[in-house]
Amino acid sequence: METGISRVFCIGGAAVDRKYRALDALRPGTSNPVHTERSFGGVARNVAENIARLGLTVSLASILGEDENGRALLEDLQGLGIDTRSMSFSDEHATAEYVAVLQPDGELALGLANMAIFDGLTPALLHNMEPDFQTAWLFADCNLPSETLHALVDTARRQSLTLAIDAVSTPKVARLPRDLTGVGLLFLNLDEARAYLSEPEASPEKAAARLRACGAERIVLTLGEAGLIVADRSGIHRIGAVGAKIVDATGAGDALIAATLVALLKGRSLAEAARLGAAAAALTVESTASVRPDLSFALLEATLSLRANTTLEREPS
Repeated sequence: METGISRVFCIGGAAVDRKYRALDALRPGTSNPVHTERSFGGVARNVAENIARLGLTVSLASILGEDENGRALLEDLQGLGIDTRSMSFSDEHATAEYVAVLQPDGELALGLANMAIFDGLTPALLHNMEPDFQTAWLFADCNLPSETLHALVDTARRQSLTLAIDAVSTPKVARLPRDLTGVGLLFLNLDEARAYLSEPEASPEKAAARLRACGAERIVLTLGEAGLIVADRSGIHRIGAVGAKIVDATGAGDALIAATLVALLKGRSLAEAARLGAAAAALTVESTASVRPDLSFALLEATLSLRANTTLEREPS
């Protein structure tokens, strides 16, 4: 833990989420009855909300459209107590939107994303935020343009800042620089790791070791129901998934990131922090919300204590 640091500055995606949950098994090529709902999402936004609910001060830098969705999203952020002074607005693009089509058991069947607005998150905007970087850990997602991610990693390297990054998706992980020196913590799944490394057959352990060799200081490599792997200077460790009955898988990874960061800031080891992150993911998949409304650090610790040795269970459809 860095002395005096108790704040996280999140940079990246903020979007309107629309979920369409099928009432029966999805059938291609025909109309499917669904239940619909709208909420607010985006990786950086979700991570920021989770961090706020876990009791830390958090800022969010993203870009919204000059539209009803953007105004509603900003108002929601402010109601959560998230610092929005670094938010930007575009009069060229609509607020980002993500559509999730879910199977009846909550598993994602199809995701659709309109994220063109994030091209406006330029290195110049990043430069204007730099005075705020000195008193916080930084978190960024790969919704940022490649040149902005490169600039951010370079800033973290030059100024010895703690920077965590989430890969977001297999295509977007390619936006990261080949030299990861300056990345204090990298979150990604096995497919994203293999894509970044161009090693489609790499084992989880080999992928984690190779990412460390690329310069990333710490790695959290998620493996779905098989749990996750963490890697740092102490070595590579496997951590089991925390048992849960899946209602909706949306937002689980964002909760894992937030809880891991908060636990690290509280002085926990990477392995301990990732276990709490796994507990946050389990609690989130049991909620219909992308960010669980009753999330707290005490709930994470209690959940980990009760469920650490159980396995994931899928709720019957």
